[in-house]
Amino acid sequence: MSDVVTDFSKGMQVRSGSRPPRSFAILRVGKIKTKGHLGAALGHNYRERDTPNADQSRMAENLVLKGPGTAQGVMEAWDARAPEKIRKNAVHALEYFVGGSPEKVHAMGRDEQNNYFRSALDWLKDRHGAENVLSAVVHRDETTPHMQVLVIPLDARGKLNARELVGGKDKLRQMQTDFARDVGQPFGLERGQERSRATHQTIQEYYGRASTPVEADFSLPERRKGAVRGLGGESDREWQERASRAATERLAHLTAHLTEASGTLRREMEATEAVLGQT
Repeated sequence: MSDVVTDFSKGMQVRSGSRPPRSFAILRVGKIKTKGHLGAALGHNYRERDTPNADQSRMAENLVLKGPGTAQGVMEAWDARAPEKIRKNAVHALEYFVGGSPEKVHAMGRDEQNNYFRSALDWLKDRHGAENVLSAVVHRDETTPHMQVLVIPLDARGKLNARELVGGKDKLRQMQTDFARDVGQPFGLERGQERSRATHQTIQEYYGRASTPVEADFSLPERRKGAVRGLGGESDREWQERASRAATERLAHLTAHLTEASGTLRREMEATEAVLGQT
């Protein structure tokens, strides 16, 4: 997946007696630039590949709301819709993630969840054309129920043109606003803070961080000795606490790096396998 645009929103904890936490509609969209990555995404969505973060005992609760029931069926639908000539750098598909604040989604009954996802699917059909929405799958075997939708980004001329459909920050911000108003609000979900410091990253930046070596430096910070006669210096306990915090932060940074790198490699392996399979 490439050029991932995210809008992560979550309610904040509030003190007893204050207004309840706000609940947000979540819509993310990512660009898939090759058929290999499309196949890998479909393999994940249809659980035809190993999915470590999914609970196998709950996979039967997943629901296909649109499209064939297999990854191969969706690939064939993509082939049937795709133009004869495709630019080398063309975006092959858009993948939407539809969700909501976890506490709100879990509080919904099964029927209400399905109605929310169907409303979101109808909204995407109106936006892209029902014939261009190739697949929609609701996942209930992960931490929080959500839906993933795959769209072939065809413009009015029948060309692959993701830039016209979702390009630019202004267009993406308006999409978030429209989605929250049209889909989220009827279910008690509102828009996240506009122009917040949400993560906006490209896959190149993601891979760059994942592949950058991280040195496991656990050297302890020097103890502050203070001025004359030790005035302003650290006690044994103060230095030990500061050294412990520094080591913990470095360990957390290294752990996060290794986790991110592992996920990146797994995704790349899935894409490579898909390409080899098509070959």
